[in-house]
Amino acid sequence: TERARGARALPPAEIKELSELYRSLAADLMRVRRDKLGADLELHPDDLASRAHNAIYAGSRVGNQFRPIDLVADFPPALRRNWRLLAISAALFYVPMGLAGFASYTDESYALAVLEPEQLDQFEKMYKEADPAKRDVNTDSMMTGFYVNNNVGIAFRCFATGLLFGFGSMYFTVFNGLYTGVVLGHLARVGLGERIFSFISSHSPWELNAIVMACAAGLQMGLALVRTRGRTRLGNLQAHGLELVRQIIGAALFLGVAAILE
Repeated sequence: TERARGARALPPAEIKELSELYRSLAADLMRVRRDKLGADLELHPDDLASRAHNAIYAGSRVGNQFRPIDLVADFPPALRRNWRLLAISAALFYVPMGLAGFASYTDESYALAVLEPEQLDQFEKMYKEADPAKRDVNTDSMMTGFYVNNNVGIAFRCFATGLLFGFGSMYFTVFNGLYTGVVLGHLARVGLGERIFSFISSHSPWELNAIVMACAAGLQMGLALVRTRGRTRLGNLQAHGLELVRQIIGAALFLGVAAILE
């Protein structure tokens, strides 16, 4: 029973001693691998490290008692641990959105430089004629599916392209910030500001912040490929895997709420 419970079955003093020995063993194993002292010499400390890892983490959340609900519960702490990249992602999205919105509101030529006239006309027509009170249940269901597909696609690109050492996440986040700002600024300039802002006021905090979270996770993934801390790139990416999953699940929940409200 104590073997299944792992280090939790030990008294505090022995847990401290075990952790110190484990860190020392891991350092010795790293030196053996770094100096290429041979497979025979590496075999024994590698076996000890493997057994010690299993003993320490047995019965923990990363062991046999892990529950999927823990991913949701650990989402806020994961965001706090990644707060620096989250702040960078927010700047990459909201600063271009604000600048593009102001420029499009004050100068029509800026909006035309970013979007085609046909696209701007389509947005104007959409919000001039939109009347949610006249939609039936089937239309609401169809629009919910459309918004889920669209929003998830944007967030997925902001996250998945982090594999390009983070540059893909930065590009798509800045692009979507500019695009959103141009649309909002243009609609406000042509007199549809009250309609568009009243429409997006309920769901946009969920939707836009989900995009920011997806970008932050993408940047963390890209950083894991650059700053490997002595691991291989793939090994370091795997080490960050659970943390990335926590953030993406949280972003997906935000997008789900946004789609329902929208």
